[in-house]
Amino acid sequence: MKNVFFLIVIILCCFVSGCHKTTIGYLITENASYEPDTMYIRKNPIWEFDSIRIKNKAPWVSLQLQGYEGTEVIYFDVESVTFVEETPTSQGIQASKTFMDELSIRSGGVLLYPFENTAIPGSYKISIRISNPGYSHVLQDVMTIIVLE
Repeated sequence: MKNVFFLIVIILCCFVSGCHKTTIGYLITENASYEPDTMYIRKNPIWEFDSIRIKNKAPWVSLQLQGYEGTEVIYFDVESVTFVEETPTSQGIQASKTFMDELSIRSGGVLLYPFENTAIPGSYKISIRISNPGYSHVLQDVMTIIVLE
């Protein structure tokens, strides 16, 4: 009788531990980065360098994010934009908000900023969220975008 009771307890323990929901898949972002990690946007494009962009009103585009691995489908979102200044001001906060509203991200982590924009010249730090089912990670200040006059 003692052996039967012991066997039932072991079987019940197996059933209880087997009911634990395990997250399927993985997401590794420790080596994720943009190369190069700085993008320059000219408010007044130079014809010699930007003639095709001017003709087509093509957006400013970064390269893809590199160094991440994970189970498909991987999603990218712009988490935050910070206007780089010595002391935060309301103008800097508004510049960040405006920049974030105009910035978009597509598959592969490619950042797009429209040719015709309302950005205030300066430096912006971009943080993105990379996620897939069951996992999510924010890459802080992973890209710097410098808007030139």
